[in-house]
Amino acid sequence: MFSILRSVEHALVSGRWTRFSVMGADLNLENDDKRVVFMMIPGNPGNEGYYEEFGRHLLRNYGNSKALFYTVSHLNHVPLPTELRQTNSPSECERFRLEDQVSHKLEFCRQFLPKSARILFLGHSIGSYMMLRILPKLITDGYDVSRAFALFPTVERMADAPNGRRLGSILSFFDQNDWLTRIIAGGLEYLPRAFKSFLCRLHLGSAPECIVSSAAELGYSTVIRNIIHMSNDELKTVCDFDETLLKAGDVIHFYYGTTDGWCPLEYGEEMKKRIAASQVTIDEHGCEHAFVIGESAVMARELIKHIE
Repeated sequence: MFSILRSVEHALVSGRWTRFSVMGADLNLENDDKRVVFMMIPGNPGNEGYYEEFGRHLLRNYGNSKALFYTVSHLNHVPLPTELRQTNSPSECERFRLEDQVSHKLEFCRQFLPKSARILFLGHSIGSYMMLRILPKLITDGYDVSRAFALFPTVERMADAPNGRRLGSILSFFDQNDWLTRIIAGGLEYLPRAFKSFLCRLHLGSAPECIVSSAAELGYSTVIRNIIHMSNDELKTVCDFDETLLKAGDVIHFYYGTTDGWCPLEYGEEMKKRIAASQVTIDEHGCEHAFVIGESAVMARELIKHIE
């Protein structure tokens, strides 16, 4: 068993500060000859820290000490360090739509993923939509995309899903009344980080530390406003299924839950009619939509079955 290292960095992607992490036993990125790279695109909230435990399980189960696990946060879904806030790239007040985040992921991949590597994409929730949007462009660019897993994918009829119907009017209200969201969320920024973590631990119980620390980072006005803005935009944008999302063909594999409020089981059954049934897996372990909270190990084992 090899130890897994993790590096967290900030870099400019299309002129905007972006936080991303790289995990693996060997983080010498210059040694990229024929390496395997897992590229994780988060859901919403889009904090890459949520996927640390999942990445560790995936790398250990995969068993290749040269493999890497990349994860990138969405723009303004994580707080910027103080020294970077002064650069206004991006502005602390800026809110980003779904389309902005799609473009951001494409540029990140072009900037950081080595073309010499075998790349396995992982998209979670709305990250699945982003992944499927950018895959054809990356394949055309010459990237070796081996597999692309859409986990609990919100790729259609989000507003009609149970959670969409339940939360739609609330998200719309706070998105349209951004001034009110600023006032409510602004007060959270003055709470000590340790106190935020304490509250999150009370709520999340025995969840991994990476989940608690990432949840504590939600307590910033810009982060909350961007989560709401993007969520509301998702409900308006991700409607009837777009067949062009399947352009990458048989490298795509969908994984649906059985009690998912964002992508109900019926969506998974309908997906089987669009593509080969072998490209669609229905969960048998009772995993939640937010699987990273408690089912990272289970999901990692399930994915390895489809990789091997």
